[in-house]
Amino acid sequence: MANKTGPSPVLYFVVFLILAAVGYWFLSSEEQTAQITPNGAIAPQPEAQATSGPSTSTPTLPSAPLAQTPARSDTFSLLASVPANTSVRIDGSTSMVTINQNLKQGFERQYAGTNILAVANGSERGIQAVQQGNADLAAISRSLTPQEKAQRLAVVAIASDRIALVVGIDNPYTGGMTQQQVQQIFQGQITNWQEIGGPTGPIQVLNRPSISGTHQAFQEIVLNGGNFGNSPNITTLPRDETTGMLRQLGRNGIGYATYTQVANQQTVKTLPIDGMMPDHPNYPLQRVLSYAYQQPPNPAVQAFLGYAISPQGQQAMLSGSN
Repeated sequence: MANKTGPSPVLYFVVFLILAAVGYWFLSSEEQTAQITPNGAIAPQPEAQATSGPSTSTPTLPSAPLAQTPARSDTFSLLASVPANTSVRIDGSTSMVTINQNLKQGFERQYAGTNILAVANGSERGIQAVQQGNADLAAISRSLTPQEKAQRLAVVAIASDRIALVVGIDNPYTGGMTQQQVQQIFQGQITNWQEIGGPTGPIQVLNRPSISGTHQAFQEIVLNGGNFGNSPNITTLPRDETTGMLRQLGRNGIGYATYTQVANQQTVKTLPIDGMMPDHPNYPLQRVLSYAYQQPPNPAVQAFLGYAISPQGQQAMLSGSN
């Protein structure tokens, strides 16, 4: 009779090794795809994480150099309701008067019983008002300085803007300019229209006061941080006032302003720079308009900025609240 024998011991050993290897691989894979949090829950991995709730990021601004705007740790979102007695005080750039008014109308319409008080004494004075507690927000048309950032000021970018070069409607000059020519004019190196292809005649330069954010942005963008000239043909105006500057242009004057303030003016001509008008996407003289506030933001500032960067606020800012 033949002896009955079971599976070879060697076979058992091979099967054991295979099962052990499979188990080790499974446990190792689990350790790489899940981590245990201190409270015993399984923490999701970065690729599985999702965000929820309303977006608090600053909206994309067309052609705006957002990389140059200071980073901030605060985030803002559109609030469902705001206390009826909420009041926001704004001071700052004359370039943002229209934006302030449009956002004021939209905010007060969105939240009944609220009140926005907006004045325009220039970017510099707006920042000082915030630092002194006399304003909640500074409407600024320049970047914050390192010193201002060190004093816990932060900004939220609101819109992009273009700086336009303008001459009087009766000025016989009909050409454009290069950025270098603009720089040389405002630094007193070019003083006659003939030097840039126009008829013979002195160039009367009208400069904005140093408290103007547009002045400071022009100095940064056009003059590359250099100084304005001090030649006799350059006049610095006593007030940061676009309307007053436009009235003084005459036949030989040249000045600069935010494009939205002069685009529809019938008494001035806007000059192309490097062959481009201010409404061209690649127009070279662009900047970011922002609101500056003292950190941490108070509830009124949080409410207003949350509205300003929301789709509702952006629509109101660009076209009014109607």
